[in-house]
Amino acid sequence: MVESNVKKVQHPTGGVVGELRARDGDVVKAGDVVVRLDDTVTKANLAIVTKNLDAALARAARLQAEQRGIDRIDFPQSLLDRGNDYDVKTLLSAETKLFDVRVNGRAGQKAQLRERIQQLNEEIEGLSAQERAKDKEISLVQQELTGVRDLYEKHLVQISRLTTLERDSARLNGERAQYIASRAQAKGKITETELQIIQVDKDMVSEVSKDLRETNDKIGELIERKVAAEDQLRRVDIRAPQDGMVLQSTVHTVGGVVTAGDALMLIVPQADDLQVEAKVNPVDIDKLQIGQKTLLRLSAFNQRTTPELNGVVSRVSPDVTTDQRTGQSYYTIRVSLPAEEVVRLGDSKLIPGMPVEAFVQTGDRTMLSYLMKPLHDQLMRAFREK
Repeated sequence: MVESNVKKVQHPTGGVVGELRARDGDVVKAGDVVVRLDDTVTKANLAIVTKNLDAALARAARLQAEQRGIDRIDFPQSLLDRGNDYDVKTLLSAETKLFDVRVNGRAGQKAQLRERIQQLNEEIEGLSAQERAKDKEISLVQQELTGVRDLYEKHLVQISRLTTLERDSARLNGERAQYIASRAQAKGKITETELQIIQVDKDMVSEVSKDLRETNDKIGELIERKVAAEDQLRRVDIRAPQDGMVLQSTVHTVGGVVTAGDALMLIVPQADDLQVEAKVNPVDIDKLQIGQKTLLRLSAFNQRTTPELNGVVSRVSPDVTTDQRTGQSYYTIRVSLPAEEVVRLGDSKLIPGMPVEAFVQTGDRTMLSYLMKPLHDQLMRAFREK
């Protein structure tokens, strides 16, 4: 006896059995949970991935705010919606504080540089004032030197008086030149400091852009991992693929291991027509055709109380098959068993794998198909039945 639409219940990755919800003989609906795997590790993995993703999203929002130069962080709505969650609240607070520290740090650094520029400007003003004073002093000495030189030429003063004034004039001009050089040096320092202010912002943009690229790459990876973890969590509930009865369950113990791809159980639809698969001797194959009436005898049940059922040949295999173990050759036919015939069995339940004797109507005589057990054994069993 075979089922026209038996479905295997499998799991793609396997796991540890956490709960058994269905056993052999239970009737289930499509979508019912038949086995629930232990979700401890799966939930822990999802929680870790979610936490890391939240951290990456918050970090990216903070970096974007720094990059754009705005004064507040625009956190993603997915984080704001969970703002009352302790972990999320702590995360947003930490990123906001870090944002403020970094912004204030750069502002303080630039303020110090601007203060230095102010000091240099004041130094330049002082040098300019000293230069003006020195110019006035030089002018006075120059006037005196002109008068003394005239007196010297008239032999009215000694040469020592003239040379003293000439030395004073040279010294004053040297000092004036130092003021001019110091002022030029201070102006150069101002230009250098202004470049440092610009460099603070450039360094920030470069650093933030690099960090943002790395963070966005990490976000993409974490999103993929989260989708996989959520899918794995959904799969801890192994569900029936269709309505039917549970048969041939291989899961019996909580804590047992389910291997990926293994059949955990079969779900046999109760509403579908059952089919009988029979083996036919090759010498009789020319007597068979689709649509022939067939009498089915269920040898697994009491023959005195179980009625014979009527079926119809629905398929004849096109080629002969050879049993590799016995070397026996045969054709395979399938006989459909309508639902109204199954009802005649009452409380007796048909299960895939049951042995069945099939008698195909071949005109004015009955041909016994190649049975699952030799005909002689079946007849002898019938004679022995009490």
